[in-house]
Order: sequence, then C-alpha cells, then structure tokens
Amino acid sequence: MTIKDYTDIKNISTQLDTEALYHRRFPRNDESTELTLAVRPADYSGSILARAVEDCNANVINLNVTGDRTDDGYLLVDLRVDVVNGEAVVRSLERYGFEVVDFVSPDDGGFDSARDRANEILRILDI
Repeated sequence: MTIKDYTDIKNISTQLDTEALYHRRFPRNDESTELTLAVRPADYSGSILARAVEDCNANVINLNVTGDRTDDGYLLVDLRVDVVNGEAVVRSLERYGFEVVDFVSPDDGGFDSARDRANEILRILDI
C-alpha cells in the first residue's frame, strides 16, 4: 500500500449572488411554518429550541441566528418547522420561555374556518 503525499481536493468555486445563495439555503416550502423568536443571548440553545418543536411532533427545517437584535439586546432567531399550522409550536416555544415575535403559517385561517363551519352546523341544528 502506498502512502499519498497529498490529497487532491476539488474545490468547485461557485460564485452565487446573494439572492441565489438565499434560495439555495432556504428553498421554498409550502408545507412549513416560519417563526421569528426573541431570545436572550444567555438563554439561547439550539437543542432546547429543537426539543420544544419536537414536543409537537414537528421537526426543525431551518434554524438561523440573525445578526439583528431587539432594543433590549435579545437575539432574533428565524426558525422554520415542518408543520402547516404552527400554533401548537408557538405555544410549546412559549412554554419553554421563548418569545415568539412573529410567525407565518400557510394554514393561518384553518382554525377560524373550522370554527365557522362548526357554528354553521350548530345553527342548522338549532333550527
């Protein structure tokens, strides 16, 4: 067996613009919920965030600590999870002590429309 003096590594340099890099790292996913959290720097833990998400039978797709901070000095963390309705994930994160600043879910109106349909059925039964 011969010993190699060097390792040939092929570095393919891809010069991507910022938008192309963003789309490669964060591809569009219509079956996910995107959240923004405000976290004290001393309290930040990716594993605790993942555990809070996994308590809802969901998985973390993206977890990014941004360079932005709140006026109080809290970190802004962007999180994407693989559920269509993210309300349970929001409640779980808040139980773990994280502050959910914003979340966008493709099924935002799902609960309200289900409530409206149930109210219509009750109205029909009441007649």
